[in-house]
This record gives sequence, C-alpha cells and structure tokens, in this order.
Amino acid sequence: MIFLLASVVAAMSPAAAQDKLPVKPGKPWTHTHSGIVVPSTLDELPRVRATSFAAPELEISQNFASEDGRQSLTLSIFRDTNGAVPLWFAQAQRAILLRADLKNPMLAVPPRAFTPPGQSAASGLKAVYAPTEVEGIKSTGVALFEVGDWYVKLRANSATLTPPDMADWMEGVIAELTLPQGSAAAAVPVADCKPKLAKAPEAAGSMLADAALTAGVKSPAARIEAKLWCLERVVRGNFAVYRPDGARDRYLLASGDNGKAFLVQPQGSGRMRYHSVNFLTAHQATIMPAQNRLPSPQRVLDMAEAKRMVTAVATWPPRPATASGRP
Repeated sequence: MIFLLASVVAAMSPAAAQDKLPVKPGKPWTHTHSGIVVPSTLDELPRVRATSFAAPELEISQNFASEDGRQSLTLSIFRDTNGAVPLWFAQAQRAILLRADLKNPMLAVPPRAFTPPGQSAASGLKAVYAPTEVEGIKSTGVALFEVGDWYVKLRANSATLTPPDMADWMEGVIAELTLPQGSAAAAVPVADCKPKLAKAPEAAGSMLADAALTAGVKSPAARIEAKLWCLERVVRGNFAVYRPDGARDRYLLASGDNGKAFLVQPQGSGRMRYHSVNFLTAHQATIMPAQNRLPSPQRVLDMAEAKRMVTAVATWPPRPATASGRP
C-alpha cells in the first residue's frame, strides 16, 4: 500500500527526473532564489554529487563525503509549500526511522532548537540517532531550518562521532554556509494534538460535493498560516496528519519530508461552503474534487489512488505577494 501511494503521489507531481545540478568543481554554488551559498567543501569533505529534483532549483541536494565514506553529509533545499519547521522536521525524523538499513535507530540526542547563522531566534531543530549493529554508522543526525520561503535540511552520518559530537558537528557545518540575514519564529518540536479528532464513518457516495461546485473550483486555496502545528496521527509510513493552531476543520497531510502535502480546509460560506483538497508540490497545486464536509485522511488518499483530479495550477513562478506577504 505504501508503494502504491508513493506511486500515486509521483503521478500527481509534475514530471521530474533526478537531474544533475550544474555546479563548478571546487567553486561555491549559490541558490538563485534564496541567496544561500554552499561551498564546494563542508568541514573539508568535498562535494561528490549535486542533484536537481525540481527545476529551476525548487528542490535540490548536494552530497559531501570523505574518501573512505566514513563521514558524509547531504544538504537539501526545498520550497516552503506550507507547514512549518517543526512539521517538516518531524517528517525528516520519521524518514530516518523508516530506513530499513538503519534498523530502527535509538534516539540519542532528542530534538532541540538551535540558532542558524544570520538569525536572531532559535528557529532550527536538530536531533541525532545512534544505530546499533549498523556497520560504518555510529551516529546519524538531521537538522532543519528555514530561510525565507525555503527549507534547508542537513543529514549527516559518521562512523566515528558520538551522538553529542554529531549534534555539534552539524551546527559547525551549517555555520560554513553563507545565509542571508533574516528572521524566523523560534522552533519548538511538534507535539501530539489533544484532543484528537473523532473518526467518523464515511459513505463514499455522500462525501462528494455538488458537481457544479467542483467544476467551478479553478484555483488553489490559500496557504494555511499558523503559529503552531500539532501531530494528529501517522496514517502509514511517512504520511502524517498535522493540524494548525488546534483547528478541527482543516489539516495538512504530509507526504514524505520534502514539502509535498495534501492541504484540506473549508472554503466558501452558506450553501456554497465546502472543503477543498489540494495536493502541493514545488511546482504546482493539484485541485481534487470538493468535499461537502471534512474528509478523513484515508478519504483523501483514496481519491489520490483513484486519480480524482479536477485540474492542476502552476504555483511557480509565485503570484504577487498578498497582504500577508506570501503568494
């Protein structure tokens, strides 16, 4: 089932291959949209690979490694489609736990906040795991923070560093990046939602909103702005539901740890009120059939499996900023 859903998510995304990201050997690379400068080496580890997952530079990664492979780093930059640092950090943590080769690693350094260079608040989060009986990996860590409309994620592996040393190493590596000055909210690890949403039974035929209304939905809903997100539940694998500011009528269903998500929220009013379902990627928002009440996450995934799509709207280049300052 997880493989099937992953295939559906890929099918709903714009066609994209893993292409080489143009970088000059021995030279720093600048992310066009954010101004982040990545040197050609990080803590003396040379860049060994640079990959573009969504052009133009909407999702990229760069890999750095020692010659013997005992120390390695992966730096990723991806677009802020919605959500917040704690949400995507939780997704990144779960991605580590789901890796079969790490054999369910023990959390050795629990999530803690740190202050990225150029920022005044502890707006980033980091955590370190200690795999057991995994050859060549003594500690593995993740750190994530935001720069404007972009998330920066660092994954690190070491055959020699203890977990506390790994936590310090990641911050030292991040300090080697050149980051634009900016501000971001202090980050707090995501907590479980309390109380949980009731799981109401759904009759498939009763959930679809009026066909005329669905046909009239031509543009994606606005992003959800929230100070806090809580974890409602993990559906399966790395599909997890988060609610903004304790709201009970909307949620984000994250798919993986790189910004892809289903955004579900109410729209309209009176007889024209409905719940929109948008699938967000770096390039576009895929609009799914309108629902006449809050659909369960399983309902959303069922629609995705059935490829129930109304239209897809490009979100890059972004539209002019609204009063909230976001496109």
